[in-house]
Amino acid sequence: MQTKLDLTGLCCSVPQMLVYSKLKKMNRGDILEIIVEKGSSQEADVVRVLNYFGCSSERTERGEVSIYIIRR
Repeated sequence: MQTKLDLTGLCCSVPQMLVYSKLKKMNRGDILEIIVEKGSSQEADVVRVLNYFGCSSERTERGEVSIYIIRR
């Protein structure tokens, strides 16, 4: 299953909590696409959660956003 999580415009702990929740529910073969504002504290928060779960991700940039693709 592929899920898209757009975190643009969100702040504080909301992005971390949303990513944490999605990652916890992912099954083998699932794909999660996370969209965050490039270079923001929000992006740093997302990276911390990915590291916590030991997830490898692919990062691309599109305009003002960074896109992370996580595969389980």
